Amino acid sequence: MSIIGVLAGMVLIAMGSIQKGAKDEATKALVERLNLYIADYYRKKGTLPEDGFDTAVEIQGQVLKGSAALYHQLTSDVFERTFIAGELQEDKREPVAQFEKADLRTDEEGIIYIIDGHGEPVHYDNLTGSRNIPADDPASDPDSDYARWRFTVGFDSNYEIWSLGMREAAEDEDLRVEEESSEEEEESYNEF
Repeated sequence: MSIIGVLAGMVLIAMGSIQKGAKDEATKALVERLNLYIADYYRKKGTLPEDGFDTAVEIQGQVLKGSAALYHQLTSDVFERTFIAGELQEDKREPVAQFEKADLRTDEEGIIYIIDGHGEPVHYDNLTGSRNIPADDPASDPDSDYARWRFTVGFDSNYEIWSLGMREAAEDEDLRVEEESSEEEEESYNEF
């Protein structure tokens, strides 16, 4: 019976790792798509989407930050800026992004967030301006570069995308494995 219990525990651990791996891969694919959308936005607009931390992004009286601000700007019409004969012209263009329902979460106030493969909002930060993340934001932890991607568009426009769900899942996975390994050791001591 104890052998069956140990094997069942190993199968559950393996399944958890496989599920986490699949969610991590879905998150990486989302980040790659976001990078393409942001590059297209930059090409048309001449600037990166605002993050809501340094410059306010507001829609219908609601202040948007991070992935909510990014979602709103990528899915709204873009006014492409071009210089023709030395004059700036703005032409209305279609939104640069379309998202599937699985990539989004709407909160009780109706604010839409882009979510990672783990179901947590991604964090978007336009680093071109000053970096001003509130201390209570989970992305303000500078200790880990895990699940954090930095991109450069143009000569000096930088931004970051963080997967908070990927970070939390890795932390939970580490804790869970340690707890289970200590329980298995206790079981093996109790058998003798």
